[in-house]
Amino acid sequence: MSLLKVNQLTVMRGEDVALVDNVSLTLEAGEMLGLVGESGSGKTVTCQALMRLLPGAGLRITGGEVLLDGRDILSLSEGQMSAVRGREIGMIFQNPTSHLNPVMTIGEQIAESRRL
Repeated sequence: MSLLKVNQLTVMRGEDVALVDNVSLTLEAGEMLGLVGESGSGKTVTCQALMRLLPGAGLRITGGEVLLDGRDILSLSEGQMSAVRGREIGMIFQNPTSHLNPVMTIGEQIAESRRL
């Protein structure tokens, strides 16, 4: 069983603007995943949707499923989801004042940040 499985996730703004359209991904235990894309391509909205932290009115998940250890977290109550956030699933938020060093591997940079 996959640690995280996302099937055809769709996030809409209003009735006619798809910010995320049918995104699917699978993450196995021990794997790391980085989302890369142009500004405005939906990376942040995808992660916010996975955490059920979509900002503002009018943004909503309209399709798909998100399974965390086989459990559908889109069907959890807000209280149940609050217990999951930070314990079972987390997100490294964007910080425009920092960046990854292209000379070091991502793993080296994560290990370095844990040592600091």
